[in-house]
Amino acid sequence: MSLNVELLNCRRLTTGILFPTRQFTPGELNRLYATVTERHPFQTLQHLPDGIRMANPENDCVVQGGQIPQPGRIQVNDNNIFHFEPAKERTLDLFDLVCTHLNIHQFLTFGVKLTAFLPSEGQTAAEVLENSVFAGFRGHLAMLGEGRQGTGFRVVLRTDGAYDLRIEPFFTDLTQLYIELDVQYPEPFSGLAPVEEKMNRAYRFLNEDVRELLRQLS
Repeated sequence: MSLNVELLNCRRLTTGILFPTRQFTPGELNRLYATVTERHPFQTLQHLPDGIRMANPENDCVVQGGQIPQPGRIQVNDNNIFHFEPAKERTLDLFDLVCTHLNIHQFLTFGVKLTAFLPSEGQTAAEVLENSVFAGFRGHLAMLGEGRQGTGFRVVLRTDGAYDLRIEPFFTDLTQLYIELDVQYPEPFSGLAPVEEKMNRAYRFLNEDVRELLRQLS
């Protein structure tokens, strides 16, 4: 077996909320930083033209008020997570702290991106894909010339949200498969209550539906 889907490992989590354009004072943003770092000790604070970025080496939180016609946004990036649940809880707490402090209650869209890796055994990830998904097409790929490092595919779905799934070799380490799921929920909403379930839905899709798809490649 080239792929053991039980080893699918979600490593990165990016979430973002858009809200109607707002203007924040430097004082508001400095106080926000002080409030946030009581629970989440970001090491650095960077002032942006319309907001701030609070950061550690492997994670950050960006808050921008936007400039018409661009909306404001709150984005949380975790670049090296070990388990989804604690990363999700941290994200939800950051959203709550920021929105409570800045009095933001109406939102335009929410998005979540999950990045996962799956090691291959025996074959490279590029070979796994070319021997399964592209088995009947592999001969035609040679028409593109020599030096092919690998081939991947992308699936776009429109259901409860807009799902954009990429599966390809991890080109800096061909022993691993790279899986990226970007889900956008475009409907406006009030309050943060719906956000957790939207995050859960995206993770279930990755952990159940995508995992089962990957099982078929083995």
